[in-house]
Amino acid sequence: MKEEIVPVKIHHTLAEGKDYYEAIRGNWLINERRFPYIQYVVGINHGKIVCAFRPEKWETIEEKGQKKRRFEGVEAPVEVLQKLRRKESEIARRFKGQNPVRYLSLDELEKM
Repeated sequence: MKEEIVPVKIHHTLAEGKDYYEAIRGNWLINERRFPYIQYVVGINHGKIVCAFRPEKWETIEEKGQKKRRFEGVEAPVEVLQKLRRKESEIARRFKGQNPVRYLSLDELEKM
């Protein structure tokens, strides 16, 4: 596997009144084998990149009979967020269907 970013749709949790960090950190259906490769989790709100965080620690919780993942992390540097925003339309295009989580390798991101 390659280093990845994980864009996630957070507009529903933002509508509940959560801040960016609480909205983005979980609870997601993410395979734990991906954890070492995930560099940033990127928050998408109605097609716009609004935040990015670097996970430092992952935990698994049981929710409605499913194992979901959430992370503790730190906000991405401003330069990273700006770089992601320059490719916002390409990243947002990856979302088709109902799944709120996508994976994107850093190599793919560079080629966009």
